[in-house]
Amino acid sequence: MTLFNPEMLVLARESRGLTQKELAEKINIGQGTLSKIENGIFPVDEHISVLSATLNYPKSFFYQTSKIYQPSEYFFRKKLSLSKKELDKIKAITSIFRFNIDSLLRSVNLKEMDIPIWNVEIHGTPSQAARYLRSYWSIPRGRIESLIGALENKGIIVLEFAFDSPKFDGLSLFAESGTPIIFVNKTLSSDRQRLTVAHELGHLVLHCRQIIASIRDVEDEAFEFASELLMPADEIYGSLLKLSLAKLADLKRYWKTSMASIIFHARRMKAITENQYKYLWIQMGSNGYRVKEPVALDFPKEKPSLLGEILDAHINTLNYTIEELSSVFHLHPSEIEHSYFAINEKFVTIKRAV
Repeated sequence: MTLFNPEMLVLARESRGLTQKELAEKINIGQGTLSKIENGIFPVDEHISVLSATLNYPKSFFYQTSKIYQPSEYFFRKKLSLSKKELDKIKAITSIFRFNIDSLLRSVNLKEMDIPIWNVEIHGTPSQAARYLRSYWSIPRGRIESLIGALENKGIIVLEFAFDSPKFDGLSLFAESGTPIIFVNKTLSSDRQRLTVAHELGHLVLHCRQIIASIRDVEDEAFEFASELLMPADEIYGSLLKLSLAKLADLKRYWKTSMASIIFHARRMKAITENQYKYLWIQMGSNGYRVKEPVALDFPKEKPSLLGEILDAHINTLNYTIEELSSVFHLHPSEIEHSYFAINEKFVTIKRAV
């Protein structure tokens, strides 16, 4: 007989953005009782129906035995601007996606993951890691036309989701099967999306699967990696001399990176002086570009397709209905449509049981 899993109740509650006190009030029980249920020392039987209805999860969700994802320490360090409730919700949502993607991957064969491990304390700087990766992946000189496409071609799932907090850009992790997953906030602009994907790839290369000393600035390392990956120093350096707003606009058009990120990259490479950096930053502010860069420079966002292809295979090759996927994911069909199908434009017709 399958037993109630208290950890799944915590996961469900946090995924809905509720504190223990808030959920207890919604279902009219004491917080102490709910705390005991979540700690597995109080029977859930008489409360399971109302918990299921209030949290909008099928009862079967609470009886799963899937391993819940625990983010690494650096995840918490880099998200200090988020509240605990926001962090808990992000962790819960990504955990649910993680074990449902693992369920999907049991029936499909992806390209084998091909991400090198780079130890900056042994192999060299994050910039050197980015240059190595471009060579290792045979990325041609110049801008990367489809960054997400390049990652998906190496077996990395990129997933866009409309996370509530505008402070959250992205997160990278490995599924239990070993498949890397990059989550990106769907609300990001096209240039910020590219930088975020490159940044999270940096974490996969530089930090995941390694023990990281607490004194290292993993965010700065990932940004250095991302900047060099998107704008190789040996190709862009000459264009950064005598930098102006007009020149920044031209560089953004070509490299598909924000004007702000180009300024930071120029400063890191010492292509501009500290005074030039400050002057450019003041100019960006006086023109309102620190809040929103010129609309005329916008370009289409890249669209992930790999997860959509996996879903498509389940529906149109393996002949799953939405109801059958609901049983696999332990989610209501409406949530699957919203959270899995609606975010994957490649996906075609949803099959329903007749």
